[in-house]
Amino acid sequence: MKNIEFEIEWTEAASKKLEELMQSTLLGEELYIALPPIECLPLENDILFLGPRGKQYPFIVVERQYHHEGKANWTIILILDVINTH
Repeated sequence: MKNIEFEIEWTEAASKKLEELMQSTLLGEELYIALPPIECLPLENDILFLGPRGKQYPFIVVERQYHHEGKANWTIILILDVINTH
């Protein structure tokens, strides 16, 4: 695999929580999400703590998809959701 792209998709609940987290960031502070190297890429049911420094929130990987784009091109998609606390 030579050309690998990563994407993150969010469930509706996770998207709303992320918006809440982003609103709490200081103006001018950039929020970015860094993924670990491919050797450590999260699997389904893994927990990622994402959000602004000091206010990270746990998101669960509910699905991991692989899309072959031809030749050596691949896209790996992580679909994240909030953890059900009920």
